[in-house]
Amino acid sequence: MNDTMPTKKIDRTFSSGKIAARMGTNQLGYLMKRPFLSKEKQRRSKQKLDDKNAKILFQGLSLLRGTALKIAQMLSFEREMFPDSFQRELEKSYNQVPPINRALVRKIIINNFNAPPEKVFHSFDTKAFAAASLGQVHLARSGENELLAVKIQYPDIAQTISNDIRLVKTILRPMAEFAIIKTALEEIEQVLLAETDYGKEADNILFFSKFLNHPRVRIPRVIKKLSTSHVLTMSCMEGMVLNEWLATNPDQASKTQVAQTLNDIFVKGFYELNIIHADPNPGNFLISLDNSVSLLDFGCVRSFDPCFVTLYQELVHIGGSYDRKAYKDLLTRMKFITPGLDADVKDRMVDVFMEIGDWYSRLFREAQFDFGDNPDFIEKGRQLGMKMHEFRRHIKGINPEFIFLDRTRYGLIRLFEKMKVKINIQNQYEYCKGG
Repeated sequence: MNDTMPTKKIDRTFSSGKIAARMGTNQLGYLMKRPFLSKEKQRRSKQKLDDKNAKILFQGLSLLRGTALKIAQMLSFEREMFPDSFQRELEKSYNQVPPINRALVRKIIINNFNAPPEKVFHSFDTKAFAAASLGQVHLARSGENELLAVKIQYPDIAQTISNDIRLVKTILRPMAEFAIIKTALEEIEQVLLAETDYGKEADNILFFSKFLNHPRVRIPRVIKKLSTSHVLTMSCMEGMVLNEWLATNPDQASKTQVAQTLNDIFVKGFYELNIIHADPNPGNFLISLDNSVSLLDFGCVRSFDPCFVTLYQELVHIGGSYDRKAYKDLLTRMKFITPGLDADVKDRMVDVFMEIGDWYSRLFREAQFDFGDNPDFIEKGRQLGMKMHEFRRHIKGINPEFIFLDRTRYGLIRLFEKMKVKINIQNQYEYCKGG
C-alpha cells in the first residue's frame, strides 16, 4: 500500500470529496439506467454498482488511513446497513497497519517521558509491529530484559477523529442507506473519543486481570512507570492473531476450544461483571500454542447497568415464545416502545421483535449450537435487522447499551460462523424458557 497519507485537513477533505464524487457518479449512472432495465438486469446492475463502489470506498479509506481505517473496522459490524460487497471490503481494514514516521515516534516518546527511547527502555524498535486502536504498537525491552509492547497514540488524535468522521460522512453520502449510516457514525465517534484515554484503558486492563479469572484467558500486565495518557506499556503477549491462526488450518477441536473461550469471556463479563470487551476485531485475540486466548486492546470496554442486564436476559428467555403481551411489556421497559407511539407502529414493531426473537432463540434452544450446520444464521439475522430499521425513527433515544451489546455479540457470532464451530452458547443465564 502507498505509504503517503494526506495529513493536512484540506488535503484529506479534497481526497474524501474525490471519493464521494466517484461513488456519486456511479450511483447516478445506475439510477439513469434503471427505468429501462428488466428486474433481473436491475439486480445485476445494482450488484455491479455495489461491487464497484465498495472497492472505491475501501481504496479511499486506505488512502486516508489513520482513524478512517478504524472507522471502517467499526462500520463492518453494522450488518444491516451495507450490501455484502461493502461488508467484504470493510473487513479488509482489520489487516491494515497505518504506520507513522519513525522520527515522529521518537518525538512522542520524548514528549511523554522527557527522554529519548534509548533512555526510557533498554531497547526500542521504532518500526511498529502491529496496529492498535488509534495508534500502533512497538516492541521494546525493559531494564530487566522483559519483552514489552508499547502502544503509542497518534498525535492530535481527538481532533482527527471528529474530522475523519465528517470526511467519512461525505464519502458515504451518495449511498441510499446514508440516513442510518449517519447515526452509526455519530455513535462510533463517541466510542473512538473515549478510546483516546490510555489511563482509562490501563484501568480496564487491571480490572479484567483481577476479576475475569478464566483459566484459558491471558491478559497483559500494565507497566505503570512506563505509561502515560498517550503511551501504554504492557507485557508482550505471545501467540498468533486469530485470522492468521485460522489461516494455518487448525483442527476442528482447536477451533472449538478457542471459540468456546471467546464466548465464555463474553458471558462471564456481561452477566457476572456487567462489563464487556466490546471490540471483537480478530486482531484483538492472540492464540497461543495451547489454544489459550490473550486479550488485546482494552480501549473499547463497556459497562452495563445491572437493570439492563436483567432486561436483556428476559429478552433471551422469551425468545421464540411469540408471547405478544410479554414482548410488549418488555419492549416498553426497555424503552423501545414509548408513550405516544402510534398503535399500528407499536403492533408492527412487536411483530418484528417476535420474529427476531424466534431467530435469536435458535442459539439457546439446546445446549450447543452448530454454526457449521447453520451457515445462513447471520444472513437471516441481517435480513430481520433491515426490517427493524424501519422503526429507528420511532425509537426515541435508543439505549446505547443495547447498541454496544448487539455490535459485540454480532462480531463474535460472525467469527463462530466463519470457524464453523459447535459450541455451548446456552448457559446458566441464557436459555429459552420451556425449550
